[in-house]
Amino acid sequence: MYKNFTSQGLLNRQLRKLLLVMRLTAAILLLTFMQISASTRAQKVSIVEKNVPLERVLKEIRKQSGYNIIYDLSIVLDAKPVSINVNQVSVFEAVQKSLNNQALTFSLDGKTIVIKEKSVTEKLVDIIKAVDVKVSVRDSSGRPLPGANIYNKTINKMYTTDKNGDLVINDVPANGYILQISYLGFKGEEIFVDRKTVTYYITLKQSSSALEEVSVVSNGYQKISKERAAGAYAVITAKELAANPAVNIMARLEGQVAGVKFDVKNNSVQIRGVNNYSGGNGVPLIVVDGFPLMNPSDAATLTKQVAGNTFGNSIISNINIADIEQITFLKDASAASIWGSRAANGVIVIETKKGKKIAPSLNVGYTFGISKNPSIADLHWMNSAQYINLEQEMVDKGILVDPVATIAQDPSNAIYTPNNSEATEWMFRVKRGTATVAQRDAALAEIASRDGMKQIEDKLLQNAVNHQYNLSYSGGSESSTYYISGNYTKDIPVFKSNYGENAFVNANTSTDLFNKKVTLRALFNYQYSKSQYNAAATNALSISTTALRPYDLLQDANGNSIGRNVTITDALANKLVGQGYLPFTYNTLDELNLSNSIAKNNVLRMSAGLNGKIAKWLNADVSISNQRQFGSSYTLDDANSYAGRLLTNNFTPLVNGRAVPPSFAGGRYITYGNTSTETSIRGQLNSDFNIGGKHQFNVIAGAEIRETNSDNTSETRYGFNADTRTVATVNPTQQYPDIYGYGQSLGSNLSSLIAYRKRYLSYYSNASYSYHEKYFVTGSVRFDDATLLGVDRRKRAVPFWSVGLRWNANKEEFIKNTDWLNVLSVRATLGTAGVAPLTGTNVPILAITGTDPRTNQPVGNIDLPANSDLGWETTKMANLGVDFGFFKGRLNGSFDVYLKRTTRILGNFAFNPTYGWSNLNFNSGTLNGNGYEFSLNGEIIRAGKFSWKSILNFGYNNNKVTDQRYANNASSIAGTAATIEGMPLGATYVYRFAGLDNKGQSQIYDRNNKIINNTTNLTNAFTKEDLVYVGRRYAPYTAGFNHNFSYGQLELGVRFTGYFGHIFLKNAVTNYPNFAGTYSGVLGRQEELDNRWRQPGDEAKPDVIPGLTDVNFNSINRYRFSDALVRKADNIRFQQISLAYIVPQRFLPRNFVKSLSLSANVQNLGIVWRANKDGLDPEYINTGNFGSTTPTPSYVFGINATL
Repeated sequence: MYKNFTSQGLLNRQLRKLLLVMRLTAAILLLTFMQISASTRAQKVSIVEKNVPLERVLKEIRKQSGYNIIYDLSIVLDAKPVSINVNQVSVFEAVQKSLNNQALTFSLDGKTIVIKEKSVTEKLVDIIKAVDVKVSVRDSSGRPLPGANIYNKTINKMYTTDKNGDLVINDVPANGYILQISYLGFKGEEIFVDRKTVTYYITLKQSSSALEEVSVVSNGYQKISKERAAGAYAVITAKELAANPAVNIMARLEGQVAGVKFDVKNNSVQIRGVNNYSGGNGVPLIVVDGFPLMNPSDAATLTKQVAGNTFGNSIISNINIADIEQITFLKDASAASIWGSRAANGVIVIETKKGKKIAPSLNVGYTFGISKNPSIADLHWMNSAQYINLEQEMVDKGILVDPVATIAQDPSNAIYTPNNSEATEWMFRVKRGTATVAQRDAALAEIASRDGMKQIEDKLLQNAVNHQYNLSYSGGSESSTYYISGNYTKDIPVFKSNYGENAFVNANTSTDLFNKKVTLRALFNYQYSKSQYNAAATNALSISTTALRPYDLLQDANGNSIGRNVTITDALANKLVGQGYLPFTYNTLDELNLSNSIAKNNVLRMSAGLNGKIAKWLNADVSISNQRQFGSSYTLDDANSYAGRLLTNNFTPLVNGRAVPPSFAGGRYITYGNTSTETSIRGQLNSDFNIGGKHQFNVIAGAEIRETNSDNTSETRYGFNADTRTVATVNPTQQYPDIYGYGQSLGSNLSSLIAYRKRYLSYYSNASYSYHEKYFVTGSVRFDDATLLGVDRRKRAVPFWSVGLRWNANKEEFIKNTDWLNVLSVRATLGTAGVAPLTGTNVPILAITGTDPRTNQPVGNIDLPANSDLGWETTKMANLGVDFGFFKGRLNGSFDVYLKRTTRILGNFAFNPTYGWSNLNFNSGTLNGNGYEFSLNGEIIRAGKFSWKSILNFGYNNNKVTDQRYANNASSIAGTAATIEGMPLGATYVYRFAGLDNKGQSQIYDRNNKIINNTTNLTNAFTKEDLVYVGRRYAPYTAGFNHNFSYGQLELGVRFTGYFGHIFLKNAVTNYPNFAGTYSGVLGRQEELDNRWRQPGDEAKPDVIPGLTDVNFNSINRYRFSDALVRKADNIRFQQISLAYIVPQRFLPRNFVKSLSLSANVQNLGIVWRANKDGLDPEYINTGNFGSTTPTPSYVFGINATL
């Protein structure tokens, strides 16, 4: 007998053993921690061969695994040709598959495999035994494909895989079956199965066009094949998220989903618009791995915002973006109604990455981002000379009054009289006779030559920088999977002395037990965040007492920081300091280190679940989730800070000509704390069965209970000593003498203590029926109840439901054989959802508001009366949709049209004040909505290695108020985003501007085109009909344009977004004097103020604003809210351009780096088109402070490797 023995050289063998030991050590350590089976120790093998000799396959297995394979060469040479397609399978499975349909068997002993011919008995058993064969369908990444269609050509029978992508075929005959496997978005496969192999692992590859839609959607309770879903879904995958490496998840998603608006500036998300008047309850429900994401306010939100870093790229997601596998947007009632009372505003379902049954892999990534330092020139402010000119005119016209003269008239007003600016002080010195005109002019010329804003850019602002590190380790075996990851992010925003940082740890595992009849899963997620907020920079650029004028400097010529008296005059401040008071000056640069707020937050999510198979068509699932949040923050006003000094001075009386500081002189230390928990328990039955190969039924039914608890506290300590960490003892109700000669109390030490508990009970069911995979009927129902105090149970516990139909027309005989049409489906749904009434209470709530100065006793009032009549806001929705695909996946898309109606909308209305409160909440409003969405993606060019793919998302959302009880008088709605019956939300009515009169003051028209001047007050006869409707504030049309160009391993992407159909009002007169009297503080700095009326004839000039002569409130207010300042807000933005490169495998170290990718990304490239002619950015309207500036371009670079 001739035998062939295959082995490796000694050096290679030792090296392979060393590598194997290293892998085993890493795997065993992790699996021990996560209680995972150690069966992953086997080497993984990947082979693709067709009709090749068995010997060739065995040699390849030996080469990849290092195993010794012993066999009789003659029996191997006589074996049938082998066709094999395996990816990252065990050596055992690879050998088993290679011996399919062969009269051979094998045994495994350590790292030695012995192949021999089957005995006569074994061959006989093969013929007579009855075998159940399992077919397991996966995608190329190892993810199960539930709902895959498997057609048995031999017996003309249709099957579908279960939620794990598996199918068991009973009693397979000796001659086997021929199966055709298909799945939307993937290439079909035809295989032969017989009872010689117990399990067939089938890997489906995506179709050649990457434009095929994602095939599986999740509603949080179950996964559904998209070709079976009747509802309106949209899916974003991890690959699409990775194409945009922005820190903020909303920046990654903006423009990617039709009908979903991501407002990055304001941290808000809307699915198909809002369903109430305030928009406050319009937040979609966020579901992560099957359970709603907890939020302390009991309304889950998609993002959180680090205080003070809003405009510094420090918006942080509640989960690690790198852990997200898929995001599903549930937009209509059929998709979302399974969530009942929290689904009226849509649902966002986030699935995090899980381990796969493949060899362990380690993924590491780093992202670095930097943004250009914003320029104050982008604010379009006046320069120093223009600002001084405005001040001079105000002094000349008596609008700015000399504080020295005011104090001289009544010395008791000295402590209440604010200080002059440096420029106006010189102007008043001439009036006092303490300076000459020449001295004034020389001083003002020097002041006008300054550029204080340049110092602000240098000393208070910086380039925003972000660092992000990601690490994950995952893998699995035949019976278990695991995934563990970590992330650290550090943000440095544009404002100095501010920062934010986050750390994430995520782990999950799944284990099959009892021959895969029971599956145990567990998840752990922890997030730690910390931020520091300092207001020095934002205050300097705002409109406040501590803001800086264009000529105010931060440092003098010698580099010394400059302090200014703002609340009292220099003369009085110097006098008081001489009497022992602390300095009254505000020093912006010093405040960078003296007044900081620190916030820390810990969020923990844990869940576990158990799924057991009761029958082939029925399984039960029990799961529990616990979420906890521990937050704390503190604000420290140092004893030397402006706030600390003012506090001490405020409680320092003057005794015998000397200041006597209080016992609690020093710093102030304010702490806040919150603890929130949420526990949910769910039990669910899942049924999936087929009758006759034509009738498919899918049913789930379950119940869940949920409890939320929250405790919030705040506390203020006085006399804080940073060195000794001690505080003073104070009496919160005692009247302490103050600087004004009166007495004040400090208020309560324990200023807030709030706790609540809410419990919820729900029953739900979802069912679907399909015939021949062509016709589908779906339905769901959910019954919600809650222990919300003050809400009558008859109105509190209500059912929500939905029904849906789907027709896959492309499977009809008259269509399915056409080459140009691949997908054509029609969907229709109808259903209801709701919003919980969270504002009711059956007992009055008493609020303690302070202390009576005469009795020193607490003072309180009824803050919220008993109100047991509140009920649900209920939204009814109807949706009709069409999905289509042409030319073998080259062009795909969908079109949806929908109707919505929300009734019993909560509103806050005026109430009889004699009862002790002025407003109450009532169910009173009705809002109708409608819209359509269009999504189209196509591969425009496919030529060799080059391709050009484009995606267009377009949405229209309209609404109309059909019932509301607010008073809509002209003065209350002019210029506002009003709620008016018969109009859309955000409807804007403004005054009809009739130009300026010859004194430079505003005039308006009434409905009869009669001119009304600024000295005429409007009566009740002036109504809404005298105003003019100019449009809505919120864009009804939204669009996203994506283009991706690829050549080989290189990919270039560009993204645009568009908003259309809305208007905005130009802020031309913000903080502009609107009365002819004393005026103080920092003025508005916008350049429009320099284009004001100065003399007769100026009223004929374009865009001239009212002048200061005889100015009054009517003139400024009517101009501010007139059609003279209305602008179209339509715009198209260039959001990003990205470049990614996947390094070819041949350039990577073999056996070490599996993949390596590099990326570069530029975001916020600016507006490419706008409808207004003023060059204004309608999404970032200038409100007079730095926060309203358009975000500057940011540059993001990333590297990602899989080991």
